[in-house]
Amino acid sequence: MTSISFYKLAGDQQVALSLACQLIHKSLQAKQQVLCLVPDHATAQQLDEKLWGFQATAFVPHALGLDNAPVAITVEAEPGDHHQILINLQPQIPTWFSRFDRVMEIIYPEPDYEQAKRDNFTFYKDRGYALSFHDLSDKFTQ
Repeated sequence: MTSISFYKLAGDQQVALSLACQLIHKSLQAKQQVLCLVPDHATAQQLDEKLWGFQATAFVPHALGLDNAPVAITVEAEPGDHHQILINLQPQIPTWFSRFDRVMEIIYPEPDYEQAKRDNFTFYKDRGYALSFHDLSDKFTQ
């Protein structure tokens, strides 16, 4: 069964993208493929740029579009061939989330977005998914 992790931040979407970079890097070190589902093309481009500049000594192979591995960044409402790690930066849960081994939901304080993530937490919990919650509000600020 898919495990679900929530990461709560105090910063804005840019801080969420920085955390996504760290989660992607950690996933790659564990030899996991990652699909990053983002809300729009502008956010996809921002994440792409952050990953190219992520840590001077790190190389994070990635690209925009579903056909890319090990890290794909997309706004598309389909998973392609991905099934290991899903980082969901969209407010809604994709209908195909359960094909992934793990889903990571990142929360930042934008009222409508934050409420959508609360609803997502309830959705997963009501269906018996294994949930973990990480409050990084005081720890993750970059």
